[in-house]
Amino acid sequence: MKLRTSVATLVVSALALGSGDGAEDVLHRQSRRIMGSLAEIQVYHADAPLAARAIAAALDDMQRVDELLSLYKPASELSRMNAQAAMQPFRASADLYAFVKQCRAYHDETRGTFDPTMGPIVRAWGFFAPRPAKPDDATAAAAKARSGFDKVRLDDASQSVSYTVEGVEFDPGGIGKGYAADRAVAVLRQHGITSALVSAGGSTLYGLGRPPGREGWKLAIRNPARPAMAVRYVMLRDSAISTSGASVKFVDIDGRRFGHIIDPRTGLPGEQICQVSLTAPTASDSDALAKAAYLLPREALEAMFASRAGVHVLRVEGRCDSAGAVWASPWSSGVFVEE
Repeated sequence: MKLRTSVATLVVSALALGSGDGAEDVLHRQSRRIMGSLAEIQVYHADAPLAARAIAAALDDMQRVDELLSLYKPASELSRMNAQAAMQPFRASADLYAFVKQCRAYHDETRGTFDPTMGPIVRAWGFFAPRPAKPDDATAAAAKARSGFDKVRLDDASQSVSYTVEGVEFDPGGIGKGYAADRAVAVLRQHGITSALVSAGGSTLYGLGRPPGREGWKLAIRNPARPAMAVRYVMLRDSAISTSGASVKFVDIDGRRFGHIIDPRTGLPGEQICQVSLTAPTASDSDALAKAAYLLPREALEAMFASRAGVHVLRVEGRCDSAGAVWASPWSSGVFVEE
């Protein structure tokens, strides 16, 4: 299961793509640094100028989402919401308000395990910095007191967002790349593109249609114990995959590895799962639902996702080494394959 090409940290690119049966269709590719990582779009199309325009427009829309949701740009609308919503209701744009409402829906669906208000806790652990570390008890308690979606109020009539506690911080990191990828796919469709692979940093990808002569976009999911190898392969066709875990962003304390995904129920980073990959109909779905797949036990995931069309889970459980156990959702036979 050796990978031939790696384009990112957690999920690697489609393998050996070629023109196949569609000799008229040519592969076009552009990339741009967006949301602190490399966004790349691959398109098959016979019209090179049209493909170039479509890709550029899609990347522009991903860039626009970054300008809307960035935590690192004080002028972004989300940064202004974080600064003002505890003092008075923040009247949001249609885009931002729809995004926050979508996050609330995912929060409810995942029993609260997807919660974009964990920013204060993530910051307390130093996961926004180069060297994370466990905070002292007082710092951790103060951060938890400023976290939780129950502290966010939405008013549909005025399209406003309010925080009931000062210091609440809405962090889009757990869904922003998926949201941007979905917007890019919508733009590509508007331009008549029917075959494309959108990668948001390599951890979230959407396969639009299929490459010429192929069943879909074949991707390799990195083996956290052996980064040059694949733990499984998956085929995307009008669907997305997100991969996350403790193999890249983590802190080791007294022999325990804590990943960067915070469990909202405890305020602590998850530590029982090394890596999770989840496929879903949209990239926003795959990003948000992957948090539940990382934090919840198998039985809860089976109850939550068995009837949700297109959702499939692959986990490397336990340590991020050869001792890790690979588990797939029971209904996912044939989705995650070994070659």
